[in-house]
Amino acid sequence: MNKYGKWIKFQDLSKKDKIFRVINFVLMIAMLITTIALLIYYVKTGDVHNRLVTCISMSLLYILPFLIEIIMRRRIQNLFVFCYLIYALVAGLIGSVLYMYYRVSWFDIVVHTFAGYIFSFAGIFILSRTENYSKLKPITVLMFCLFCTLAIELVWEMSEWFGDLFLGQTAQGEPVPGYKVPFVTDTDLDMLCNLIGGIIFSIQFAIGKYTKYSLGINYIEIELCPKKKDENEELVNSNEIIDKENSNSTVLKVTVPY
Repeated sequence: MNKYGKWIKFQDLSKKDKIFRVINFVLMIAMLITTIALLIYYVKTGDVHNRLVTCISMSLLYILPFLIEIIMRRRIQNLFVFCYLIYALVAGLIGSVLYMYYRVSWFDIVVHTFAGYIFSFAGIFILSRTENYSKLKPITVLMFCLFCTLAIELVWEMSEWFGDLFLGQTAQGEPVPGYKVPFVTDTDLDMLCNLIGGIIFSIQFAIGKYTKYSLGINYIEIELCPKKKDENEELVNSNEIIDKENSNSTVLKVTVPY
């Protein structure tokens, strides 16, 4: 019997999981092809915004969850991958590759608020793999999710800063003459928006756990937590196998002549 969390062949997945995984894979391929096509276009036409590095980094971002699955030999929950790809689509392809951050003033605010909400899912995803999730107090899960989304945002902002500093990007705005990096408050605003998104998820989670209104929290937990067989169920199945073997040996003993 395979232990939970190990690689499961595609044909052994449920019909729902198969459909969900196909949707995720098609979405990833479509984003990847679009970004590569834009990369070729920018190289041929000469891009004043220097989006060559952006296209390459975003392409790697799209395939990251699938690479992690291959390396770790563990399937990541479909809902988590789907939310990740939606964020990569909005923030990466539309925002960075298509330069929407600089064309629409409020786009960056919406993206980082949405990210704060989506990144909170990672807290449930991580906890369900390190602890007995069902025994954790809701307040523990809530606080971990909030800190998790802030930690991810910190890594994201640091990567933007390093990209601007060493790769000549403008993720944090156009640099001011005399400075190597933008002299702006973009990072502060991004982290504030991320915090707001995390708080929105925390409120939803608290209502779902402490009131009779689930608000989709039960579905999120079911989808993000690994599907693990109950120990009692496995014990019952083992006893059934033993009983069946004993029954077969009894029949064999009766039918064989002395």
